[in-house]
Amino acid sequence: MAKWSSRTASGLAAAAFVVSGLGVPAPAGAQEQQPANPPPHADPQAHPECTVDLANAGNLKDILSNALIRGLKIPKRDVALFLDGAQDRYANGPELLKAAAVHFKLAEDVLAAKVEKYKHCNCKHPVPSALHPDLQVDPHPHPECTINLELAGKMNDVMSNALLLGLSVPERDVVAFLDGAGAKFEDGPELFKAAAVHFKMSEDTLAAEVLKFKHCNCKHPGGGEAGGEVQQRDDGLPVSAFAKDVTLHVILHELGHALIREFDIPVLGNEETVADAFATYYLTTHLPDRALDVLTARTTSLMIEAGEAAGMRVDWGGEHDHDARRANQIAALAVAADPVKYKQVADIVGMSEKDIEDARDYGGEIRRSWRRVLGPLWMPEGATSAEARVIYDDGSAFLIRLCEDGLASEIDTAIKGFDWHSQVTIRFVDGDGGAGWNRSGRTITVHSAYVRRFIQQGGRGLPARSN
Repeated sequence: MAKWSSRTASGLAAAAFVVSGLGVPAPAGAQEQQPANPPPHADPQAHPECTVDLANAGNLKDILSNALIRGLKIPKRDVALFLDGAQDRYANGPELLKAAAVHFKLAEDVLAAKVEKYKHCNCKHPVPSALHPDLQVDPHPHPECTINLELAGKMNDVMSNALLLGLSVPERDVVAFLDGAGAKFEDGPELFKAAAVHFKMSEDTLAAEVLKFKHCNCKHPGGGEAGGEVQQRDDGLPVSAFAKDVTLHVILHELGHALIREFDIPVLGNEETVADAFATYYLTTHLPDRALDVLTARTTSLMIEAGEAAGMRVDWGGEHDHDARRANQIAALAVAADPVKYKQVADIVGMSEKDIEDARDYGGEIRRSWRRVLGPLWMPEGATSAEARVIYDDGSAFLIRLCEDGLASEIDTAIKGFDWHSQVTIRFVDGDGGAGWNRSGRTITVHSAYVRRFIQQGGRGLPARSN
């Protein structure tokens, strides 16, 4: 049991509550504070309309719950046991606070400070914010929006998109940092500051991306995209068949990540490689009429990017394999399905006859594994999932051109073929960025700028086929 000095046992507790509206008198001999000089523990943001009375044991109980669980990381079960019936056991708030400090072996001033921090956590009136200044005012306010970045859980969801899609931080690093963030960090501001330090970026930079993605998971008007991102001017650029083919493989790759995460498919190797394998397996098995064109385009795109990086220092620290290696692995799984049909895919990456023979051996095992793993995950024959959707900004002429002529239908069939337990979404967004799966939002997002990159590649690689 902690030992308490007389100053701790009386002076700090009294000082903490006199100024919080409890009306508890200061200990005998204490000098009376003048109104112009509030005590050190005074509520820095008094709210005349606030009805929280910490002298009331019932009111304090609600605040203590947040202070202990969220602020001091006390197990929820232990807090619930202590606070059960506390309003009946204790005559007033100060008595409850002293008992809580003793029970949980905390200094009263530490507990009092946390109580003060959470005093207005359940209030409806405006409360002071510790958020970065740029995050305190939303330039695109939505009255019906429930996003509160003061909460660690809400900040966690938005932060994931900001880091992955806005700042291109590797998914592995983002997942590792944000795993359990709701429990690790006391509130949104603390999580925000920790993320800026962890990823070695300025708070201004991170705040700009968080604000950009604040409403990305919202369903209200203006939500569901990167914070009211300004639509790019349409320059009338045709969307080549090559670009559509590469985009289809990219989306199936991200769908592989979604299946792995949503259905807890064991990952015993590099997940990026596994996702490429799923996309290739799906095409050769379920879209055989499209597979040759799509795999030819995707391997060509990867080899172009590998060539552009030639002579540059290779970063071996990322989760993605080298682009040429990715292209080779995709080609290997293709020839494992049919070495004659996909011979031109093998030629793009320079596979020898021996390479093809070896690929048919180990690639066959990978294909068999996918067939067995996916078996229980399909919707019944003839049925489609009501928990899946494909959406795009129909106000964007570019995205309309991208999604017409069958691409949207192919993607819709792919995602709705699986028996999802909650809604998953594929979204096409007009703006800068790449493509990625966001687990917290259960959303695959593809940005128009990424597709434009494939249009440019098609002009330099294989001749673009006309639609």
